[in-house]
Amino acid sequence: MKKLIDQYILKRFFKTLVTVLLGFITIFIIVNIIDFLDKFIQRNLSSKEILLYYIYTIPLFINIALPMSILISTIYTISSLQKTNEITAIKASGVSILRIGLPIIISGIIFCFISFLFENIIVVESMQKRLVIDKKLKPHSSKYVKNRKTDIYYHLNDSFLEIKKFNYNNDTGYQVSLKKYTGSDLVYVVNAKKMAWKAENNSWEMQNGSIRKWENGFNYSTFDKKEIFIQDINPSIIKKDFVKPEEMNFWELSTLIKKFKKNGIDSNRWEVNKSYKTAFSCVPLIMVIFGIALSIHKPRGSNAMGIGLSIIVIFLYYALITFGKTLGYNNILSPFMSVWLVNIGFLIFGILSLYKTET
Repeated sequence: MKKLIDQYILKRFFKTLVTVLLGFITIFIIVNIIDFLDKFIQRNLSSKEILLYYIYTIPLFINIALPMSILISTIYTISSLQKTNEITAIKASGVSILRIGLPIIISGIIFCFISFLFENIIVVESMQKRLVIDKKLKPHSSKYVKNRKTDIYYHLNDSFLEIKKFNYNNDTGYQVSLKKYTGSDLVYVVNAKKMAWKAENNSWEMQNGSIRKWENGFNYSTFDKKEIFIQDINPSIIKKDFVKPEEMNFWELSTLIKKFKKNGIDSNRWEVNKSYKTAFSCVPLIMVIFGIALSIHKPRGSNAMGIGLSIIVIFLYYALITFGKTLGYNNILSPFMSVWLVNIGFLIFGILSLYKTET
């Protein structure tokens, strides 16, 4: 009997979920078209480019809409069962509210894993493909106009690298100083007016510089060109400041954070973004638990109130987790707690609300 009840509830839940999700995606696309239509015309984008823009954007819309859709679908499914007195009939047969909602809760857990993989594989890849079109839409954006960075410092394993200016267009640094140490003793200093990246050799070409050495006495020499390999320092690392978190997946962030820490670079912002990717993937389960509790507590038959409450809950969640990220960026909270604290709070509140429905 319970198996039949589970199948019946899941059928209604997924039918509602697909409908609501498609509705949200349609609304997002329409709003986006209204907002970007003038930009498409001004930048002379072709029909193919506009179509590709939305093909690459739909995964992002799905990722944003999924938690809201799950919450509304949960509330609507349980509310409709309650409205037709099916909940009462099922409870009369000895099945608890928690057991009634169990198939949806299990679905929420599965959606957590799906959400994580979907965001870090499909969404990230689609956003990276959309970058070419984004550049055409925002040619005057500071992200694309600003092509220089100044006062760059890296603390390597046994060296210290200083670059006064770096040009992103030609991967060239200016006024460069590389100091190598053995313990606290300075071994040599390489100063150069210019440092150009040589991709074919995976090394830097120092130009118009000098070398000061303190091994076996002091030695001074100059050079016109000299190739130097600097481990883990390349143009892509230096440029990472302009890459958005959604353009990198969880594993890319993990690798980048390790390199930053190894080179003595502050990785706090990237650690917050990495923790956010895991925290946000757990939202489906939180929304399911909240949805079951809200649908039982609200007045019978009031679907409008249930949808209204669900919208309040999801936007409250987004507001709090965004605020938490800000606290993490400013080192007020640790990267993990800045985003997971909201999840923990919502999960505890949802479980307590669900427990009250049982009692």
